[in-house]
Amino acid sequence: MRKPLLTALAALCAFALLCCKSKDASSPKANQLKADPFQVSQKHCLDKANEKCAEFSISYPVFSGGDSLSTQALNKSVQGYLLSAVGGNSELPFKQALDSAGLQFIQMYLDDVKDIPEMPGGYSTEITHKVSLLNAKVVTIALDGYSFTGGAHPNPFGLLVSYDLSKGAKPLEILDLVSDTNALRPILETGYKLSKGLKASDPLDQVIYSEIKQLTMPVNVGVAAEGIRFFYNAYEVAPYAVGPSDILLTWEQLGTLADKHKWVD
Repeated sequence: MRKPLLTALAALCAFALLCCKSKDASSPKANQLKADPFQVSQKHCLDKANEKCAEFSISYPVFSGGDSLSTQALNKSVQGYLLSAVGGNSELPFKQALDSAGLQFIQMYLDDVKDIPEMPGGYSTEITHKVSLLNAKVVTIALDGYSFTGGAHPNPFGLLVSYDLSKGAKPLEILDLVSDTNALRPILETGYKLSKGLKASDPLDQVIYSEIKQLTMPVNVGVAAEGIRFFYNAYEVAPYAVGPSDILLTWEQLGTLADKHKWVD
């Protein structure tokens, strides 16, 4: 009886070991880079029914796991942009600086209402975020925001940036992603015109400042699964009425100008 029992136990152990290995293989790595959403919100209303409020709402990603140096660099970069966008004090710890910026924004509204009691409406600052690509090679972050402190319209602002995880989360510039910007320009100009509802053959000066003559290369570029995105903020190359521009050029459109396999395969 002992031999069959030992054989049965050995088979059971082998099955359990196989199950554990299968489970481990399907489980995410403990040190895999991930992004969790965080939000800071402050609101103060003088007259909620008439929307006389000041609202400060900031959503941003916090990275953890992965290589510690890259993770620290990612978080520091995002925090730096946020504090710059809201006028935060970079000398303070990040969360304290963000809270302080919110309080100052609300106080600015209260001071302005005190000076102009009949001032309609309220003030608002909002930033939202999206981690549009995250793999072992690159992470792409988009921050989209606006601020309204009276006037004809809000002031929009945005950031699009990719980070090379093989180089300590180095922010990627356009020449890191595209080999020849002169060859890129006509493709990008066509994509820009199409994004504005024009035909490829239409004059570009219908949707950019006339003094520019040709589309400049954007500061905001990012890797997407489908290709490379190029983002222009309002006022960057065109009047406010034209709006911001977000152009995706696919890997097929870019051809030999960009290396898909370096980032997404």
